[in-house]
Amino acid sequence: METVGFVGTGAMGTALLSRLQLVPISATAFDIVPQALEQAKSLGAEPAASAKAVAQRSTLIDVVVRTDQEVLDCTLGDEGIFEGASPGTLVLLHSTIRPTTTKQVAQAAADKRVYVIDACMTGVPTVARDGGLTFLVGGQKALFNRAKPHLLSMGKDAIYMGPLGSGNVTKLIKNLVTASEALIIYEAIQIGKAAGIDYRAALELMKKTQSEPFLNRWENRFDLSGSELKFNSGANLYDKDLPLAADVGKALGADIPVTEELAKLGSRLIGSKLSV
Repeated sequence: METVGFVGTGAMGTALLSRLQLVPISATAFDIVPQALEQAKSLGAEPAASAKAVAQRSTLIDVVVRTDQEVLDCTLGDEGIFEGASPGTLVLLHSTIRPTTTKQVAQAAADKRVYVIDACMTGVPTVARDGGLTFLVGGQKALFNRAKPHLLSMGKDAIYMGPLGSGNVTKLIKNLVTASEALIIYEAIQIGKAAGIDYRAALELMKKTQSEPFLNRWENRFDLSGSELKFNSGANLYDKDLPLAADVGKALGADIPVTEELAKLGSRLIGSKLSV
């Protein structure tokens, strides 16, 4: 039976703790922000004075902090996890960080016979509280198998993506798609606005027609039969309509830097036979 610890009890950390409270599974927790630690305490967690103190009481530790530096500080720093962790402890890095940071942490952990995997989360705190998270995991498959029951006590799915750092990369490319879609919709609306089109009407039109998320239709757009990913169709879309939209936007005075770069990329992909 694993004893669970949490380092980082902000919005996401407390959302995960709220899921454990339903099992119920008790946890030891630490956060550098007193109010965050109080929130964890209200969810049944036992507060600790440091990340080191969490590690001294835990065999499985969820790290739910925001940045690469915060991950390094709470694992490798003074009073950090590795000062208190016993051999065999498993550390789950949930943060959206560089894979090189994950590997740096894992290398330091190996010297103490402590294990590390990346287990990135897809979703926001409200999704987490409802149990809707998916965890994207990188690391040794045996460690994934060990962590999976714990992850499923907090979310709806845990997917093994590959070696250490694979969860980080998968989360980043997923977020890249999400952010890019939002940016290009924003720029498309700016072109419409410059032409006198109400943004609400434009958004409603996109919703009613085929301007749905590309990934909802990827089976029709991509050829997966070979070793390389290729577009099935859409030459006019990528090398004619996309540059035309950019030209019209520029002529109307819209600020559309993403669209302009995409227009160049579309033409280049057509020139390389639409393979990536």
